[in-house]
Amino acid sequence: MAFHAPVHREFVLALRVLDAFGMPYAEAWRLLKPVAARLGIPRPSYSSVRRTLIAERERKRRRADELDRLLADLFAGRFQYRIVEHKVVGTRPGWETAGLGRGPP
Repeated sequence: MAFHAPVHREFVLALRVLDAFGMPYAEAWRLLKPVAARLGIPRPSYSSVRRTLIAERERKRRRADELDRLLADLFAGRFQYRIVEHKVVGTRPGWETAGLGRGPP
């Protein structure tokens, strides 16, 4: 069982930005030097950067697939507005049954 130290949140955010440009793993890893200098901590290893970018790309692919399914259902008239609001706007589910009787604040 391999142990991988967690990647600092700032590095993950920087990698998300760099991934939007389709950076290769090594180039993204090299471009983390200014972030590491600003934080005063060493940058993550190449393998950690690679794992993070693979996970980020998978997350984006899943979200794109979910959005495609959601829009297909929406245009076919198969979804209630409340569910669409949860998926697109990010409203948390559960307020309907919390006894409040109204939408989220």
